Amino acid sequence: MAQQHFLFSVRLVEKLPSLRNLSWRLEAFIVRSLLKLMRTMTPERASRFANFTCRNLRFALPFTKKIQRNLSVAFPQKDKREIQRLTRSVCGNLGNAAAELVFAEHIWLERDERIEFIVEDGVNLDDYRDNAAVMVTGHIGAWQISTFVASQYELHVTSIFAPEKNPFLADLFLGLRTALPCHWISRDGCMRGLTQELKQKHIVGMVTDTRLDSGDPLDFFGVPTPTNTTAARLALRHKCDLLPVRAERLPDMRFRITVFPPIKAGNPDGTANEQANRMTQELLAHFESWVRDTPDQWMCFGRRWPHEAYAAVARNTHPPP
Repeated sequence: MAQQHFLFSVRLVEKLPSLRNLSWRLEAFIVRSLLKLMRTMTPERASRFANFTCRNLRFALPFTKKIQRNLSVAFPQKDKREIQRLTRSVCGNLGNAAAELVFAEHIWLERDERIEFIVEDGVNLDDYRDNAAVMVTGHIGAWQISTFVASQYELHVTSIFAPEKNPFLADLFLGLRTALPCHWISRDGCMRGLTQELKQKHIVGMVTDTRLDSGDPLDFFGVPTPTNTTAARLALRHKCDLLPVRAERLPDMRFRITVFPPIKAGNPDGTANEQANRMTQELLAHFESWVRDTPDQWMCFGRRWPHEAYAAVARNTHPPP
């Protein structure tokens, strides 16, 4: 998830525009230095180091309060101390995600020891070598590692990425992504490219657990929120499967990647909007289940629900889901 700034809040930079370039240069120096140091370590040690560093830098990260607020809405039954503990862990897992990107090639070369692939009943990935599909995950666990499904099963996957706002880091992160086994399309103006990929019977990979203000309100943790239904709409338009994929982070830089049965359109008499919403609601049920399993591995850095949901939690009136 691309951020405008990591060390300074957007509001501060808007008030003091002269900070923007300084902020970007300082952030780039810190990130490049940390990644360079991580490359001198084993993957396991680098992951622990990155987790420790991000956990202890949480007070300097502008999205720490957003993490805490999102967790409070998702888990209103948890007390303040537990929410704070989870927030620390989420920040730490941001470091794990960075280490996974740095060592992606290493992880793949040692895949027999590091990655467990599970394909649930009702899915035959051989079918997707010659058929289009929309493969979807969320910012949960080791979501970047989910792309290894492509290499493992000899699939052609094209994924969307959000370009880094920091111009001094954009090329660095794009270069790191190239170690992952898929083709990349920038999120900016990507619809034409995605449509072309699906027409060529390729798989499109998307991460769609973010809020979309123009989307229809769908339930997530029992709270209606404007939701991105693009993945389901693409699957409907191109008459292809919508496949949820989960990448779990296990101890010692190991992973479990699970491909779930496709989400079907359901009622053929419903409108395209109704079908897309129903499919997306089923997808959200997957995401919610994954977050409940590992709430400390949910990269919830942006506002996820309407403002009223956060106000309700602050008043302790939000009903348990």
